Amino acid sequence: MTTETLIQKVRTKLGKLDDNGEHIVAAALEVLKEADGQRPNLTREAASFSSSNISMEEYEALPSHEKLRYQDEAEELNQEWARKQLSERNAKWLLVVDGQVVSYGKDLDDYPEDAEFFALCQKVGKYPFIFFSPAVFAIEESATLWHATDDSADAYPALALKISENNAALETEADLDTGAIECYCSAELLIEHKIILPDTKRFLKTSRHLSQPYAYFSSRLWLDLLDQNGVTRRWRTTMICVTDWQRSPFVTINPRRTFLLGRKLLLNLRPRVLLDFDARQSEVQFKEQII
Repeated sequence: MTTETLIQKVRTKLGKLDDNGEHIVAAALEVLKEADGQRPNLTREAASFSSSNISMEEYEALPSHEKLRYQDEAEELNQEWARKQLSERNAKWLLVVDGQVVSYGKDLDDYPEDAEFFALCQKVGKYPFIFFSPAVFAIEESATLWHATDDSADAYPALALKISENNAALETEADLDTGAIECYCSAELLIEHKIILPDTKRFLKTSRHLSQPYAYFSSRLWLDLLDQNGVTRRWRTTMICVTDWQRSPFVTINPRRTFLLGRKLLLNLRPRVLLDFDARQSEVQFKEQII
């Protein structure tokens, strides 16, 4: 609608307008146009989305249990919607604002760095909902064990790793589980060694392992794998940082476990891993340089 058309309609209802009245009508039309330009153009998908986003400041002020509820309720209410969106995009994760997918990736290692995520929050003015494909968290517990467990006849295969970020590093031994895809680590351990910093803006979600729930957030970190000849290969990956680790299902089999190493890191770094079940030792060899 043009300004003149609007003024004519107002004249029809109210009678003659003076110059000031016409200026007010014109200004009101401009304000409405600006508001309309900022209004999201809801798609059919957005119209069927059932949850409302809050601002990053509101999210940051929530206690931990409310942060979990913010994400978990959205996931519960929008399960079919999220499944459809993930499937259509062949995606492993989605970031959603006002029922619109604002970012997604076909691999967890495409997930944005913390700075990128927070910049997106500032840009859209809201804290996104995060949806992951259930396939990301699939873990098939193996009967082939190596690290000492509660069973004296049992052991869980382990590899030496270095985790680093923020100019801090930690060398650790990780339980190798080829039934897992991603890497899982104690959030408390990473915070203790200043590899990640406590941050109230990070999302918190829940998932399940061994039919038990656990809470987690994700963080992009460097992992280094060293072979027997002193050759190191590194990979930047998205770590699943499990909170309250000592009460999580990840220590059910091995109470001393702090890190569960899935197969994705090994598929990307391509080592040859020799598991010596007589000596109960692991040996890593790199055959050739990665091109």
